[in-house]
Amino acid sequence: MLIFSRFAAGLALAAIAAGAYGYDRLWPDNSPRPESPSREAAKPSPPSAVVATAAPTAPVAVEAPAHMTSAQEASFDAWLIKTYLECWKPAPQAADADPYVAQVRLAFNPDGSLAKPAKLVNPPSDPALKPQAKSVMAAVQSCNPLPVPAEYRPLYEQWKTKTIHFNPQVAGR
Repeated sequence: MLIFSRFAAGLALAAIAAGAYGYDRLWPDNSPRPESPSREAAKPSPPSAVVATAAPTAPVAVEAPAHMTSAQEASFDAWLIKTYLECWKPAPQAADADPYVAQVRLAFNPDGSLAKPAKLVNPPSDPALKPQAKSVMAAVQSCNPLPVPAEYRPLYEQWKTKTIHFNPQVAGR
């Protein structure tokens, strides 16, 4: 009995592979169906005419989103920092104070607008540095939405979240 079951299963698989059980019915109605090789082989070719035939179409593969190269990522980060520095007016700091480098976590929409409010990752504990932090958050708001260059829009998945460092020493250059 076990031998018969394996034999019957093998025959059923062979019949399905050969198309005897409605190969065409395996495809959903709304998807393209590849041409069956047996149909094309059965068509007679014209005796004296040159015929151009299209290559059989295969199911369309979904392409994975592109990834930024290291150079693209560095270029995007440089553009992002430059853009935010142009919007930032750092608050004055005491000359003897250590510079406060604010770190802001950002989440973007594909159009360059903020997806959610910016988050200051390292709020200052020194009250004298709070105006600096406030100026950073004002810069983020004044730059919203960012005019993302067209070359980076297809790479949205790689820049949808970023952490930006606002260094007053860099802004003074």
